[in-house]
Amino acid sequence: MQRILAIATAVIVLALQCHVAAAQSESEDLRAQLSAIIDGLNANTFKPFHAAIDNDEFLNRIVGTRVIDRDARQFMAADFDANIEASYVDAFPRPRTEDEALGEIIGTLVSFEESGGRARAVVRFEGKGYRFSYHAYDVVRGRGGRVKIVDWFDFYNGAWFSQIIGDALVKLMPTSQAVASVLELPNPTGGQLFQVGELLKSARDRNPKRYFDIIDNMDEVLREEPFIVAMNFQWCRLLQEPGRLQGAVGDLERLFPDDTRFALSLAEYYVPRGRFEEAIEQFEVLQEALGVKDGVVESLKATAAMALGDFERAESFAASATQVEPGLELGWWALLRTRTAAQDYEGAIEPLTALEERFGHLLIPQKLRRDRFLKVLIDQPAYQEWRAAQDGG
Repeated sequence: MQRILAIATAVIVLALQCHVAAAQSESEDLRAQLSAIIDGLNANTFKPFHAAIDNDEFLNRIVGTRVIDRDARQFMAADFDANIEASYVDAFPRPRTEDEALGEIIGTLVSFEESGGRARAVVRFEGKGYRFSYHAYDVVRGRGGRVKIVDWFDFYNGAWFSQIIGDALVKLMPTSQAVASVLELPNPTGGQLFQVGELLKSARDRNPKRYFDIIDNMDEVLREEPFIVAMNFQWCRLLQEPGRLQGAVGDLERLFPDDTRFALSLAEYYVPRGRFEEAIEQFEVLQEALGVKDGVVESLKATAAMALGDFERAESFAASATQVEPGLELGWWALLRTRTAAQDYEGAIEPLTALEERFGHLLIPQKLRRDRFLKVLIDQPAYQEWRAAQDGG
């Protein structure tokens, strides 16, 4: 009897091991398929991306976000792939200089968690000039095991992509029914619907003068509408008018306190204005929403903490960046800068070595001298001994 039980137990364990191995293999395959799609985007190829989206299902999802005029729906469906592609590209952070405009936006898969044929994948996009965006993709295993993209949350714009498209279609054809569907105000009057409709038209037409004329004279109750507050922030951020943007941020902070949807946008706003502690708080809110620590956000937190003169915390963030993403060059630069700022010149040897040996930089005195933060290393014995060893001296 004991022998039979032992054999039965071994069979069960073997079956479970085979099941786990099969599930892991399927998960790895799903991840590999999504990685190939991101690689295609990096190579300016949208074909695999389009193939992973069920056009009819996604269009139904878009239509479910708002009341959308029939003509607007037909416009979207008539050239679905081209419209998706244009909106996808338009959602990324705008270049601020001609030099930034020449750079590509590159995606990196930083997290993939799958369970029961459904996965959540976090992708970081980076453009020249430290412009970052994050997407969280809702992915399922479709027919034949092929990856299928259901939707994705865009953390730069603070909304699901289906909602971004739905809002764009409302702006395209702002009928009274469509306008009413974006408002929380119960039973809006015809005059109020007209005001909002005209505001949407001016945003659609990229007419700043008309837009601000309308919103400045809009009913106060309408200016407090969550949809309008969020739209006004996005519009003012696009235009980069300091006074307007400051007011829009204030409204966003007041109406959406600690809302994870806008954490990345607010952090991006706070950093150049010297509001570093608030930026760190928003970066941590973003990480909580992403469900993962990545090297970029940890590096940005390190830079903000260093600007505050909090070198211990800055070094902790930078060290975390190199631990969670050892292959990210930015993290090693952050660690080098934070340790140098803290006068930990012995500790600076680790990132110096990584930057030379992993990433191909030649950190000789002539190069360090051009960096106001790092030139102090030149006269330090720890650096001089390291340099001599690197040079074979």
